[in-house]
Amino acid sequence: MSPPLSPNRVALITYSGVPAITADDRLLRDALVARGAQVEARPWDARADWASYHRIVLRSCWNFHHRPAEFLLWIDEVKENHDGSLRNSPALVQWSVDKRYLLDLDARGIAIVPTIWVSAAEGSAAPDLDALIAAQGWTEGAVVKPAISATAHQTWLVEPRRASEHQARFEALLAASPTGVMVQPFLPEIRDGEWSLIFLGGEFSHAVVKRPADGDFRVQHDFGGTVERREPEPSLIEDARAVLHAAARATDTRVEEILYARVDGIVRDAKLLLMELEVIEPTLFFSHAPGAAARMAELIVSQ
Repeated sequence: MSPPLSPNRVALITYSGVPAITADDRLLRDALVARGAQVEARPWDARADWASYHRIVLRSCWNFHHRPAEFLLWIDEVKENHDGSLRNSPALVQWSVDKRYLLDLDARGIAIVPTIWVSAAEGSAAPDLDALIAAQGWTEGAVVKPAISATAHQTWLVEPRRASEHQARFEALLAASPTGVMVQPFLPEIRDGEWSLIFLGGEFSHAVVKRPADGDFRVQHDFGGTVERREPEPSLIEDARAVLHAAARATDTRVEEILYARVDGIVRDAKLLLMELEVIEPTLFFSHAPGAAARMAELIVSQ
C-alpha cells in the first residue's frame, strides 16, 4: 500500500549512475525544505512509488539520451499513475527528447541554427560528409551530433576541408542513431560565449554566458568551459521569451506551467540564434543567481 500522499512531498529526479542531488540543486532542495517540503533524490531508472509524490521534478537525469525509449516509457508510467505531478509536463518533455523539436520552433518563426538532418534509410549508403558541408558553403567547418543527445555526447567539430577524415566516424554515428544525426555550421560567435537564459514559471529569471576553453568549441564544464552571470539586453530576453511561447504552442502547454526552461543560443546581428531549448535536465545555475532557487521552490509547492 502506498503511503498517504503529502501535499509537499517532492522527488528531485536524478539517475542511477549519480543518484545524489547536484551541488547546484542542493540550493533548490534547501529552499523547498524551508517551505515545509519533504525532499528526496530519486533516480528515474530505479523503482519507486511515484504516485506517493506531490511533485516529481526532473533535474539531473543525465543518462536519458543513452536510453531514450526507456525514458519515454517511464514518463508515460508517471503520467498514468499520477497525472499532473511531473514537471516539466510529460507533453513538453516527450516533445523535447529528440532535437527535431527545433523543426517545430523553426516553423513557428524562431531563428535556429541552420541544420541538415540526416537519417539512415535501410539499405542506403550514408551521404558524403565532405559534399554535404561543401554544398552549404560552410567555410568555418561544421558540428556533428546525434538528434538525441546531451552534454555534448558524440558531438564533434569537423574542420574546414577535412570532412573526409571524419567520414567513417560519421557513418558509425549515423548507424547508431535511430532518429538521425544533425550537421550544423560551426558558429565562430561561440568563442564569445553561448548565452543561457533561464525562465521560471514562464518568467525570465537570470542569464549566464558559457565560454569554451581555448582550442575547444564545447562550453560544458566537463570540457573546461567557464560560466559567468551576465545581464542580457531586453531584446535578447524577448527573443528567448518567443522561444518559450512557441514551445508552449507546439505542446499545447500554458507558458506559466513551464516550471523551468533554459534557452541556449548565440547572438548574431543583435538577435538570438537558438541552439537548444532545455526543458528536461538543464543546469539552472542557481549558484550564480541568489534568490532563483527560492523562486522555483515557491512555484513547486504552490502549484
